[in-house]
Formats: sequence, C-alpha cells, structure tokens
Amino acid sequence: MLKKAIAHIILVAFTVYSVTVPTIAYADDKPPEEKVVTITQGEPAPFTGTLFNTPAAARLMIELEFTQASCKVETDRQLGLLRSDLQLKIDLCSARAEALALRHSEILQIKNDQIKFLEDQFKPRPWYQTTEFGVVIGVVLGIGLTVATGYALGQIDR
Repeated sequence: MLKKAIAHIILVAFTVYSVTVPTIAYADDKPPEEKVVTITQGEPAPFTGTLFNTPAAARLMIELEFTQASCKVETDRQLGLLRSDLQLKIDLCSARAEALALRHSEILQIKNDQIKFLEDQFKPRPWYQTTEFGVVIGVVLGIGLTVATGYALGQIDR
C-alpha cells in the first residue's frame, strides 16, 4: 500500500514537472523584434533603399505566400461557383430542349393521326361497303327467297 502511494506521488510530481518546467524555461523568450531601416546612398550600403532584418523579411515573405495562397483559394472558390452556376444553366437548357423536343414529337403524332382520320373519312367507301348496296342485296335476296319459296310450294302441290 505504501509503495502504491509513493508510486502515485512520484507519477504526479513527474507530470507536474514535465508540464511546468518547459513553460517556465521558454516563458521569457520573446520573438526577435522586426526592424525596417531606411538608408541613403553614402551610408555603408551601395544603394538607396529599405533594409529589412531577418524577422521582418521572414514576416514579409510569409505574408506574401499567405496572400498568394488565400488569393488562389478564393479564385478557385469563385471559379467553382461560376462553373457550377454555368453547369446548372446548361442542364436547364438541355432539359428545356428535351421537353420541347418531346412536346414537338407528341404534337406531330397527334396531327398525323388527325390527318389520317380525316383522310379515312374523306375517301369514298368501296361500292360493296355502301348502305345502298346492302339494301339492294337484301331486296334481291328477299325477292329471290320469295320466288324460291313460291316455286317450292308450287312443286309440293303438284
């Protein structure tokens, strides 16, 4: 039991030491100060211009890279939005064209069916399909049947 308690105390002390010492050791470290110095010709430089120390130049380079990266991300995002917007417009136009083509073919089919129906109505029926022909055939058959029946009855009486 005592060994277990000592082991726990050592573990807690080690954890506290591991967490606090590195922060204490680096707490006083300040990043180097950025300096930008303007020099003129005649000072110990071969030209007139602006002189940057290493941290200032590094910050300037990082900002430049970050600006380029963020510009590329924004450009890609805008390009994607425009591409999807144009694709939507293309898809809508394609769907509209397909719907109009389907409507056109259906209207054309209806008109062709109507033309065929009207042509069938306009054409004269063959002579053997007319009502007059049916009436004449009925009368002739009726007369023929009457004559045949009369002849048959006349033959029975003899």
